[in-house]
Amino acid sequence: MTKPKLSMKSKLAQQVYDQGYCLLEGFFSTKNREKIIQILYQVWVDNGKPSMAGQFGYVLHPVLEFAPDLAPFYAQPEIVDLLAEVLQDEVRLAHSGAILCNETRSFCDWHCHLNGDRFNQWYPKPKNHHGVDRLLCNVYLHGSNSTTGELLVYPRKITDSWDMPFDNLLIEWQGQKIITCTPGSAVIFDTALFHAARRPTETGHRYIWGGHYQGKSNLTRHREDNWFQSPLIEQHRRNNPLFASLTDMRIPSFS
Repeated sequence: MTKPKLSMKSKLAQQVYDQGYCLLEGFFSTKNREKIIQILYQVWVDNGKPSMAGQFGYVLHPVLEFAPDLAPFYAQPEIVDLLAEVLQDEVRLAHSGAILCNETRSFCDWHCHLNGDRFNQWYPKPKNHHGVDRLLCNVYLHGSNSTTGELLVYPRKITDSWDMPFDNLLIEWQGQKIITCTPGSAVIFDTALFHAARRPTETGHRYIWGGHYQGKSNLTRHREDNWFQSPLIEQHRRNNPLFASLTDMRIPSFS
């Protein structure tokens, strides 16, 4: 699959403003996708093959603590440029994470990643707030389809309310969109986008890897901020200028 051309960026950015997300179909090559999968699989093995069941599966936050060799894969110029366009700012990596699950994972409840003092609770939307404060970029390493359990999203414009549209988080919502994509695709979305995932229907692993991003001029701390410092991370920063730029600001953890 050919990577999106730079001329597509404005269209993709507009999609985030208009519906809360955009899709970069098949962004990562098979070779790089398989490298990322192998790194994450080895983490799972080294930690005793923990359960992949539950709402999310086996969660790795910050994933760079467990898998520092993922660092170079964050340095994707096309993605960073698109994030910068949406945020209207230079970009910093605020959170690294991965989810490893299989057919034992349940329906992943509806949730969003707005800032607050606990999961799925957030501070009120400021009056006249019409921008994007923070973005997620999740890479669906095994794709999103009926066998892996499709990603579900509830589209919203940046001008829409942050109110939860329905009370029941454990069922599919009227008006949802079903996202299907090939392995290695990236989905970029606003933290205010409600999303969920169907239960997998076939045996097999399903990995999601990615990060949260904010503008460098936005120093607001977020409950999900995380950072892990190590000699290996510093080595990657020395060897990769773009990764170094993404990680040259470390905001104190939320408290």
